Order: sequence, then structure tokens, then C-alpha cells
Amino acid sequence: MADLASITSLENLISTVAGKHESSAVKADIALAGNALSLLVNALVPNLAPGVDLSGIDAGLSKAFDGITAVISAVEGAASTETVTNA
Repeated sequence: MADLASITSLENLISTVAGKHESSAVKADIALAGNALSLLVNALVPNLAPGVDLSGIDAGLSKAFDGITAVISAVEGAASTETVTNA
């Protein structure tokens, strides 16, 4: 069973939102929760809904989470540039 790319993307999104306020303990907790969720989804979904395309859903969610992360990063970058310019 492979880790779900969408879980990794969600972890990155949470880290981006948390920014500098995220401690190493929080990062470890996020990684642990991500691994647990990935294992749970990989174990349950094929048994509960065998017709579901888990790979397709994973790829779509991964792209969505990566896109949201990119938007947040762009907004933060624009805000920091604006702050420096107005200083």
C-alpha cells in the first residue's frame, strides 16, 4: 500500500497555513496523523466501496490541496513584498 499523495499535499497545506507558528512537535503530530489516515483509507475504501477509483480521487485531491497551498504562498509573498515596499 502506497501513501496517498493527497495526504502529503494536505500536510503541506496545513504547514503553510501554520507558517512560523508551527513547532516541531506539531509537525510530528501532523505527519503521524497523515500516516494513520493514509493507512486507514487504503485499508477501508477498497473493502467498503470496491468500485471507487481511489487513485483518481487521490490525484484530484492532491492537485486541489497543492493549488490551495500555491495560492496561500502567493498571497503571503505578495503581502510581504507590499510590506517591504511600503516601509
